[in-house]
Amino acid sequence: MFVSRGASIVVVAPHAREEVEAYWTEHALPFDGIPDPEKRLGKLYRQEWKMLKLGLMPALFVVGSGGKIAWLHYSGGMSDIPANGTVLEAIPGGS
Repeated sequence: MFVSRGASIVVVAPHAREEVEAYWTEHALPFDGIPDPEKRLGKLYRQEWKMLKLGLMPALFVVGSGGKIAWLHYSGGMSDIPANGTVLEAIPGGS
């Protein structure tokens, strides 16, 4: 669905490389995972940290080929994830 639109899915995980590799291997995930144990990318993109929810809140970005953010969604928790159709509509050149 996303690949046919010329999109790549990349997940930034606030964990060490070894943990990310093990998780991706165990679950055979079909997209890339980037380890970010220092949470540098999360800080750069102003990802929220909520103490009561014990960590970083999910955030989803559609980044255009020029590196400009075309669409973003900051989630309030794991149940607040946009539907695939919503994200597909946000891909530049797609609808």
